[in-house]
Amino acid sequence: MKKGLSCVLLLCAGLLLAGCGKDDAEKPERVSGSAMNVNYRGVEYEPYDTSVTEEEIGERLQKFLRDYANLIEVTDRTQVQNGDTVNIDYTGYMDGETFRGGSDTDVNLEIGSNSFIPGFESGLIGAEAGTTVDVNTTFPDPYRNNPDFSGKTAVFRVTIHKIYIAELPELTDELVAANTDYETVAAYRDYIRESLKSQKEGYADNFKRASVMNALIDGTEFTGIEQADIDKYFESSSSYYSSLAEVYEQIYGLDFDMFISEFFACSTREEYEKLLRENAEREVKKTLILYAVAEAERLSVSDEEYSAVVQKYAAQYKLTEEELLEQVSGVQLKDSVLLEKAEQLIYDTAVARGAGDR
Repeated sequence: MKKGLSCVLLLCAGLLLAGCGKDDAEKPERVSGSAMNVNYRGVEYEPYDTSVTEEEIGERLQKFLRDYANLIEVTDRTQVQNGDTVNIDYTGYMDGETFRGGSDTDVNLEIGSNSFIPGFESGLIGAEAGTTVDVNTTFPDPYRNNPDFSGKTAVFRVTIHKIYIAELPELTDELVAANTDYETVAAYRDYIRESLKSQKEGYADNFKRASVMNALIDGTEFTGIEQADIDKYFESSSSYYSSLAEVYEQIYGLDFDMFISEFFACSTREEYEKLLRENAEREVKKTLILYAVAEAERLSVSDEEYSAVVQKYAAQYKLTEEELLEQVSGVQLKDSVLLEKAEQLIYDTAVARGAGDR
């Protein structure tokens, strides 16, 4: 990808393409319309629970133990039971024809792990070792791994070679030290706790921001929004994600349908386009709210703040400051800092429901 192109795509997606390029007009181009009666201070939101339970830690430890389990062949019975691990070959058929990714050999599958599509594992319960059975299944709808399979039925011909039970090792300091970066079970438990806590806190912050802004958008009256501005944002974001999809195809082999399934949980391109258009409208409304907040609070951007954001983006995208400003308007960059300050004020003054009762 051409040097700096990802920078332009990303920044312009966030700035609605306004001001991108060399044009440093005295005032940045802004979206049309206005936000009325914006009650931006004290927006209530439902906080996300970031506590970590002993059950969650235990589940992580059990997963760790399963990774190092010994498989013991079952010799006192021949029927598959829930919880068994079976060694199988399988071939999938859709409308009587095999399909890509539907076959494999010498696979160890834990029954009940939900590793395969619904119906596959349960369809093997009661089957006999040394036999071949047909298992009828239906792909989930949507099916993110391959949207073309969503909701379709398939028959898998499965040969069951052997049945095993998993013998979990004892959770000891020695096992932990040999297979992790930690020396003791206690230290590994602490790591799991902190890891889960960090993950939840990151999610909680994103959840708060989305909840607060959605509530503010839904509670605000807008006038004068032009469809052209929504279209501009849609085209900008569509261009950005199309370019990003090309990168993922080159690196990971994901085609566009797989990309939108993985990142947007969309099973069709129509769903993806509808989602982008809805997001475009909300982003335009969000931008109008932020301008209203900036005006009400009389926010401004200092020369130091502007210089800092130029340096940040130049370093982030491995450009000189001159190269950055050749591609993205300096005036628009300054405007983006203004909107960031307005947005942060909204989040900083938001109130978690029930906070006053604690």
